[in-house]
Amino acid sequence: MNLLLCGLNSYLGRAALSFLPDSAHKVFGIVRDVDLLKRKMSADLNVTIFPVDLIKKGKSFDDFHIESLDLSIYFAQRKNQKDGLGIQYELLSLRNFIFLSKRAGCNRVVYVARAYDTGCLMAVEDLFQELGVQYTILLKDLAVGSGSSFERLMDEMLKNRLIYLYSELGNIKFKPILLSDLFSFIKKVNWQDSFICQWIEFGGERIMDMNELVQCYITQRGVQMGYRVFSLPSKKLAVWFNKLLYGIDSQLYDDYLLGMIGAQITDNTLWKEQVDFATIPIERGL
Repeated sequence: MNLLLCGLNSYLGRAALSFLPDSAHKVFGIVRDVDLLKRKMSADLNVTIFPVDLIKKGKSFDDFHIESLDLSIYFAQRKNQKDGLGIQYELLSLRNFIFLSKRAGCNRVVYVARAYDTGCLMAVEDLFQELGVQYTILLKDLAVGSGSSFERLMDEMLKNRLIYLYSELGNIKFKPILLSDLFSFIKKVNWQDSFICQWIEFGGERIMDMNELVQCYITQRGVQMGYRVFSLPSKKLAVWFNKLLYGIDSQLYDDYLLGMIGAQITDNTLWKEQVDFATIPIERGL
């Protein structure tokens, strides 16, 4: 299959450039600044990247074309789907991405977003319906393991013996997945015939809470530092402690921890009825 990817400046988009290409999947991508993207990548890319600005468009947009495009995948690019101006920017980018896909003969788009963004994506579905696109909105649970931004965050936090979390995060339930499983699932599904004009959720098999996941990281990494996890009553205090004491970027902390406050337990029932796929247990993948 020929795949076209957009949203490459997100961690998911960058990870897709590494996980998706293989002998059966030829991957193309579009990004405004190719050189900047390559500087962010630690490995050589087995993909073809086009310098296309989906907002300002221009000559590269007008000249873009791919022969025999089978599937387009759009990774949600914004960290805060509740920002009014941001959603308009996202919708314009998505609209122009759909236009390019259709020009290349592809009317099949998979939109990948976070499970806790469920209530913010009606405008995205409305756009797909307006443009007559065969779409799937794929809502993923928290991605962990190699290549994930959550792992990068945990790597920073586990450099220190004291770990500070916002107290309301502790008991929030979710079903984390390994990042590698997400892309294995995407390659496993027959998107031409499955989940057309549907929303599907993709999560792991096991329900966990944030405290349990952090402890799992501590155990699996085998680092003996006598870690202590402190629950702080204030979001701002948790962000401040991690930034001031450990230099952890506040935006990263906010996106992967505080953002989980709206998490919902994902339901794999819909895709399990059609796709023969089993997720790897979190403990084996950390």
